Amino acid sequence: MRPPRYEIIWKDCIFHVTWQCHNKDWLLAGDGAKRLYYELLCKYKDKYKIVFYSYCFMSNHPHLTGKIDGSIEAFSAFFRVVNSLFAKQINKENKRKGQVVMDRFKSPVIQTDEAHMEVIVYGDMNPQRANMIKHPREYPWSSYAFYAFGKTDRLLTPAPCYFALGNTDQERQERYQRYVNMVLKRDHLKQRYYSHTYFIGNPAWVLEKVLSLHEVMKIKRESYLKRQQRFFQELHAPP
Repeated sequence: MRPPRYEIIWKDCIFHVTWQCHNKDWLLAGDGAKRLYYELLCKYKDKYKIVFYSYCFMSNHPHLTGKIDGSIEAFSAFFRVVNSLFAKQINKENKRKGQVVMDRFKSPVIQTDEAHMEVIVYGDMNPQRANMIKHPREYPWSSYAFYAFGKTDRLLTPAPCYFALGNTDQERQERYQRYVNMVLKRDHLKQRYYSHTYFIGNPAWVLEKVLSLHEVMKIKRESYLKRQQRFFQELHAPP
């Protein structure tokens, strides 16, 4: 039993969303596919009250961070609409049928500004880590140019953690470049699994949230099993 999304995220939280193409196919590999997904995100983000802080589109999955300004229902509806329209167009262009987005998207919550900055850098560095490029500045489908050089990007709003890097645009951009270059030398983020968790932040906070979620899911499972038991008892009860 998977946790309902409303048990993982909440209004005003900062999220990290990612999903895989079906069978990990490279359906997001071409510039046309990336541009399509980018435009869909831009088109519907205001309607569903989603603010995006960063992105990186890989060949078979995207990374997105942002904030939920609307309801949890609107958040889920946003990705349902965007991913459905993306899949429909990808299938049409590739003359294929079937699933494009594999399973439901993941949306761990980010607790702190420090953790958020790490996730942004981790996303921007994904192409370099995958040996697609030598440096993030060479990749056009990420938020690196937005934060490192101040390039205009219709999808993005500057993240609160970015403003903590300095008092001026130039100072923040230079510090972001230094941050990324430092990680390139050490790559201390390479073992982080920001997509395979429900919560990202201080270890004590993460543990507290995970234990609380496990307790909630235990109660839900017990309730489900009791309902199932009652159903079968009634089903097999003598007339």
